[in-house]
Amino acid sequence: MARELVSVLTTLERRFNLQSADVGVIASSFEIGNLALILFVSYFGAKAHRPRLIGCGGLVMALGALLSALPEFLTHQYEYEAGDGWHAEDGRDVCSNMTRTEGRDSAFLCGNKSNTNMMYLLLIGAQVLLGIGATPVQPLGVSYIDDHVKRKDSSLYIGEYINLI
Repeated sequence: MARELVSVLTTLERRFNLQSADVGVIASSFEIGNLALILFVSYFGAKAHRPRLIGCGGLVMALGALLSALPEFLTHQYEYEAGDGWHAEDGRDVCSNMTRTEGRDSAFLCGNKSNTNMMYLLLIGAQVLLGIGATPVQPLGVSYIDDHVKRKDSSLYIGEYINLI
């Protein structure tokens, strides 16, 4: 689940002017949400209706995915001036190369630190929700497949299921 986030970590770091430690907190928030419930779901999930729990986990994951996409829609698009680019000697301040979008009177994302903090917290919350939603999907899905599929076919189904999650 968290492997999709790894490919966009540097983009998040540049787009929202975050430190590497902040991006690391965002990346580890998935595991924090997952660890918060894994023992309870694994123990009580065997006694409950597993497909319902897996479905509820999928809905929580969908909510987390929507929240993780929200910063892209809540912030203004940034544009680089011609000839400007990010150079190693410029340091971490990518925002100095950004210009204001014409016709918009609100402050740009990089100039508004509280807006950046809000997006940072939103991304952490989204990753925690993704971790919570993945909690019933991981252990209960494999056991459900193992219980309801023919013995000779179960390895194929479990392999595909694990590949999906």
